[in-house]
Amino acid sequence: MQRFREHLAKAFLVCMSVGFTACASYTQEMKEMNLSFRAGNYTAALEKFDKVDLKEESRNRMLYYLEKGMIQDRLDKRESSRNLWMKADKVGDELFTTSLSKEAATYLYNEGAQAYPGEDYEKVAIHTMLAHSFLGEGDLDSARVEAARINTKLNEINGFYKDNKNKYRDDAYARYLSAMIYEANGELDSAIIDYRNALQIYEGDYQETFGVKAPDELVAALYRLFIQRDRKDEAKALAKKYNKPELASPSEYASIVVVHEVGVINEKRAEDFVVPWGGSVLRFSFPVIPKKSPSREPTGFRVNEGSFESGELAQNFNTIAYANLEDRRVRMIVKSAARIILKNQLTQKAEKELGAAGLIAATVYGAVTETADTRQWTTLPAAVYVTRKIVKPGEYSVEITNNGRVKTIKKIRLKKGDVQIIRDA
Repeated sequence: MQRFREHLAKAFLVCMSVGFTACASYTQEMKEMNLSFRAGNYTAALEKFDKVDLKEESRNRMLYYLEKGMIQDRLDKRESSRNLWMKADKVGDELFTTSLSKEAATYLYNEGAQAYPGEDYEKVAIHTMLAHSFLGEGDLDSARVEAARINTKLNEINGFYKDNKNKYRDDAYARYLSAMIYEANGELDSAIIDYRNALQIYEGDYQETFGVKAPDELVAALYRLFIQRDRKDEAKALAKKYNKPELASPSEYASIVVVHEVGVINEKRAEDFVVPWGGSVLRFSFPVIPKKSPSREPTGFRVNEGSFESGELAQNFNTIAYANLEDRRVRMIVKSAARIILKNQLTQKAEKELGAAGLIAATVYGAVTETADTRQWTTLPAAVYVTRKIVKPGEYSVEITNNGRVKTIKKIRLKKGDVQIIRDA
């Protein structure tokens, strides 16, 4: 009995030192920083972020790199930002297969007590943001490499799960982005391959699971390349399938493409529910992200003060995150059940051997530790929109609008066949 008293006391003390901290809402800790970030005041966001103590804990190391990397990116400190994201990627890889000792700890406490390894969608999104960062500097080759790594990372992650694999297994936007980069580089046959792959994925999982249909401009781009490469039968079949006789473009043209990063991802929150298990009822707490997309103001651009071209949704991180967490929930149930049963046994033994004081201690311990881990990459964009316009060669002034705010006016010069890709962040 003395040994049990010692174990309970030790668990209770660890609970107080680790459990309460683990249960503290990361989102709440980052609230002030996020208010400044959402308002576009990135200097203030960085100052507030640097004052938050929670970020300095070793278990939040990956989040520190992700969040600070995004703030630095918005401050146009691209190289510093990329270095931080690459560190986050390395930490995520190191934590992907958790050691047995730390895995055991999650049976006693909860996932908030261990180092945050990143949600699967976050580990993939690192490469999306790296690709965008390189794109913003005109480094198309590096951007294409990162775009390719998006699906490589997805394959690695899903290969790890024996059962209940993620629905997020192919990234249509990665293919779409890669295709546009190939086209901009003049590698038209490679562009056709990735446009077709993107179209296939959009029409499959993306439309059904994530609510993102194939952008019209993707279809139009594929049609133009079919014509340009003298693949007329494929062009005709594509136009017939999509009932778009207007797909034809002038033989001498250039393109302006803007990739818009819009909003910030929905907030992760805890959701509790109960299930029958072995003759008793167990309470589970899981992290969820609402899949509803935030309201969006006009996003797109106008050329030379002409008509406004609206962007098309190409990536929805909110719906991807929602599906990703739902898939993880299924995998977590057995693990969570084992943890809760262990705590129930501890509570019963504490009451039997230590009386009311033991019951109180064990109950408090169970309540504190059975809380969903709501840490997340809070500054990740909610969605990516793509706007494209076919123009004649010449000089243009491009006025870019993001979520209702005019953010950028760029001057560009285009030659025949040019595809100018602009990042809007």
